[in-house]
Amino acid sequence: MKKILLAVLVVVCASAIAYAEGSTPKATEPVGAVIEASGVFVGTIVGATEEATTGQKKITVKSDTGETKIFPFAETVKIVDNTFNAVTFNQLKAGDKVSVEYTKEGNTEKAKTVTVTK
Repeated sequence: MKKILLAVLVVVCASAIAYAEGSTPKATEPVGAVIEASGVFVGTIVGATEEATTGQKKITVKSDTGETKIFPFAETVKIVDNTFNAVTFNQLKAGDKVSVEYTKEGNTEKAKTVTVTK
């Protein structure tokens, strides 16, 4: 009788351990990783400004639906026209139609590529 009870106890313990190993949640992203979302915003430039004190550049773009977004620029932002010719930040002006490819880091949407479609 003791042997049967011991065998049942071993089986119960082994199945509990096997079940616990199978139900361990696995991380889909590395721990502490910054997840960047990206997107494309199409609209018309309302303003392109550069702060004199910091040199920070940003454009304000308004979509056809009325949504307005402000995109800060980094030195690595590519600006091209619809034939992929390089355009400088100073050439951007209010009224230009643009497509802004951006990445979202936290609450900030940063421009990655700006294509002037006119």
